[in-house]
Amino acid sequence: MDDQSKILIISDVHGNAEALRAVMNAEDDADHVVFLGDAFVSGPQPIETAELLEKLDADVSIMGNHDKEVLDTSLFAHWPEGWIAFNEWIIGSLGKDVVDRVRAFKPAGEYRVGGISMYLHHGELEKEMPSPLPDSPAESFLAMGSENRCPLVLFGHTHVQFTRTIGEKTYINPGSVGQPRCGRLHACYGVFESGLYFPRKVTYDPRPWIEALESLEVLERRPSMRQWLKTALLSGYGIGEKEPWTRYHSQGYA
Repeated sequence: MDDQSKILIISDVHGNAEALRAVMNAEDDADHVVFLGDAFVSGPQPIETAELLEKLDADVSIMGNHDKEVLDTSLFAHWPEGWIAFNEWIIGSLGKDVVDRVRAFKPAGEYRVGGISMYLHHGELEKEMPSPLPDSPAESFLAMGSENRCPLVLFGHTHVQFTRTIGEKTYINPGSVGQPRCGRLHACYGVFESGLYFPRKVTYDPRPWIEALESLEVLERRPSMRQWLKTALLSGYGIGEKEPWTRYHSQGYA
């Protein structure tokens, strides 16, 4: 590995171009980029996010559960009507070229980036398995790459920035770039510098995101949904102020 190599690790942008732009500006000297999935659904800036991700040109992009929804709308057909309409607008805005780029996202597996071997996984597990959160049982982590001997496992999905070591393996979640859930409005990510990992976060101005949200015609007849989305972002509770996220907030997680 090049001693000067810098690897940017990002996950869960969720159509928040302002947050992604802030991360890119803060780490514009990165030599390599790893994206752990969930690019567009469900955020109001899909086109801008797509342009930034194309510019970022990640070495590896992992397929997330919401990326699968871009390719197969039946996966959210059971969602409430407002969310279905919103997601269909997002996908329709992206265009074929962007959808094809999503189609090329990689499955979980071992990859070598910047001289470091790492097992990359979005973090979504089988439904009967608890999500890999800071206080989840070891089994949730061992389910990611258990067939692989790589000692470094990177994942997203749960939107909590933390590191946990189990046996000889270290599990790293860089947190969410675009949808914070621990009661703080910022973009979370991580970097490897000279082989060492550092969790990082950066603040940004959410007003362009809010303006994009408020301009959406698809939400014109759904003011309560639009207000819910706005409150969720500004409060830092991207899926609502509830457990376990309020507990993680009190424990200092980002």
